[in-house]
Amino acid sequence: MKKLTLLICLLSLLMLAACGSSDNNQESNGGSDGVPSIVEVEIKLPETIEPNEEVKIQALVTQGDENVEDANEVTFEVWKQGQEADHEMLEADHDGDGIYSITKTFDEEGYYYVVAHTTAREMHVMPRVEVTVGNPDPSEKEEAANSHEHSDEGHHHDHETHEETDHDDHHSHGHEHENTLHMTLQHADTVTANQETTLSTELKQGETSFTGAEVRFEIWHEDSENHEFIEAEEVSDGKYEAKATMNESGLHYVQIHVEKDELHEHQMEELEVK
Repeated sequence: MKKLTLLICLLSLLMLAACGSSDNNQESNGGSDGVPSIVEVEIKLPETIEPNEEVKIQALVTQGDENVEDANEVTFEVWKQGQEADHEMLEADHDGDGIYSITKTFDEEGYYYVVAHTTAREMHVMPRVEVTVGNPDPSEKEEAANSHEHSDEGHHHDHETHEETDHDDHHSHGHEHENTLHMTLQHADTVTANQETTLSTELKQGETSFTGAEVRFEIWHEDSENHEFIEAEEVSDGKYEAKATMNESGLHYVQIHVEKDELHEHQMEELEVK
């Protein structure tokens, strides 16, 4: 009888240990439903930044309670407000403890944007922050806001030049407009789940086709954190195509990534799948 009681106790302890291990595994994967936690990125900056002073810009990459040490890519995109044609791309170093960083010197005071392009664990995150360097005239910020529209959701940047009545201003803005990269997503009128479809984009800089670029389509369902990246092929001057298959119906997001030399632009579009 004592042996039987001892055996029952041992079996109970084993079952409890197995349950605890299962719970821990579920938590490490993001929750009891097995869905991975979202990769999150926090941009860390010094409290004050002065012109011609080297500063460290950091991105803290986490997933749930875990620091992400295996990010595929962390690249900082930096540009000054009002100078949308002049973006600087800086690849970050991995410092450990989920921190990826760059050192940067801002040559002049003003208002800047910093985007941390982060690809980790099949997810792509692009948080954006506004940076003030020195003590710029607040009117500079107002002028930049009046002349350009920017997305506040951190997913893409729309660069538009507005008409000016003054002739000199119009000439200046027209020159900037010529350097702006325009892209459009093209697809079949009806896109059906589990059926291959062709996605394409036509790139133009002013009236000139934008050739020789590396183009990728980043695709994800609105209810999913799983992002798929598909390389596009240039099929004619400035036109890039890729084959894609969406596995479920509903709203999808398609982010177009364009890279060439120092340029890195991206634009997000919506795609309804039947």
